[in-house]
Amino acid sequence: MSKQFCELINERQACRNFSDKSIEKDIVYAILEDAIKAPSACNSQPWRVLVTCTPEENAKMRKCLQEDGKNAFLDNAQAFIAVYLADEITLKASVSAKFPSSHFAEYDLGEFIAYITLAAKDKGVDSCIIGWLNNAKINETFGIVGKCDIVVSLGYGKDAPRVKNRFPLSKIVLNFND
Repeated sequence: MSKQFCELINERQACRNFSDKSIEKDIVYAILEDAIKAPSACNSQPWRVLVTCTPEENAKMRKCLQEDGKNAFLDNAQAFIAVYLADEITLKASVSAKFPSSHFAEYDLGEFIAYITLAAKDKGVDSCIIGWLNNAKINETFGIVGKCDIVVSLGYGKDAPRVKNRFPLSKIVLNFND
């Protein structure tokens, strides 16, 4: 049975201490099967993904994410989902007449990535969104053409969830009235 949404958002956090427990490929694909239900402008679904989940593939991906000592905590990540902007994005004619086809795509990719992390947590898998990467090296290593700005690392965390310290609504809602 799936966890309630509030439990998921309270338990989901950026994991920076993965265990060496492996993730089954089927679980990674089940995460993606849930995540592809994310909404997008005109149902354009502007995402494409590169998935690595074998030790050999993961080692190659780490080389693209850990240059100059960055992201050292990824040593035990057990899978990676590199998120690419689709080559062709189709919007309704009435929308594309007013906006470039990629106008909404970055927002859509953000929502898709959020769905990935929540779907992962629902399946007991921890994640961390990686923004520093070498796109050219990923493309060359895996024979991909395209723009990858984000990689989601997956694994099982060693640590219990941290207490979330968030600003009160009065600080973030611009027209907040007590």
